[in-house]
Amino acid sequence: MQPAPAERDATETWWVQAKGAAYGPYTRAQLERFVGEGRVRAATLISTRRDGGWREARGAPELAGLFAAPAPAPAAGFAPGKVGEPANLFVFTEIHYGAWMQFMAALEAMGRIAELAPGFWILRTRLSSGAVRNALSQTLASGDRFVVVDATRDRLAWFNMGPGPEVAIREVWNGDLDQRG
Repeated sequence: MQPAPAERDATETWWVQAKGAAYGPYTRAQLERFVGEGRVRAATLISTRRDGGWREARGAPELAGLFAAPAPAPAAGFAPGKVGEPANLFVFTEIHYGAWMQFMAALEAMGRIAELAPGFWILRTRLSSGAVRNALSQTLASGDRFVVVDATRDRLAWFNMGPGPEVAIREVWNGDLDQRG
């Protein structure tokens, strides 16, 4: 016999994985609040055990319906719309000081994403790499940085890489293949 929903919610405990660490235990009510705040997203790894059984939150039947809400609002200054043909972009980021949740909300609002590794996503969007850079940079602080590689249109954009890396990027991206220094 299944416990009543109120009884089950009181005894259910959940763990959330963030940047390779397990956090919890949390009740279902706490998890629902985290979803509403954007702290737990559809692709966030969760489990009912601290030491394994991780799955994406959207794949947990116990949490069905929590992710049916519309996508988060775009970041300030981001105007969605048809900019061009669909393209595949890779986004690499290093966030130390910025607002992680605002960054993710802006990224998710731009199109379809999949996290390939911590800080590394593929994005399917109609936006240019420059438009993606401009929108994402508004969510970060001066110590954060990222690179956007447009694999479809052969374009590159970056934020806050510093003078040395910026020179290297330009030399390699636009450089002659036969120059091996």
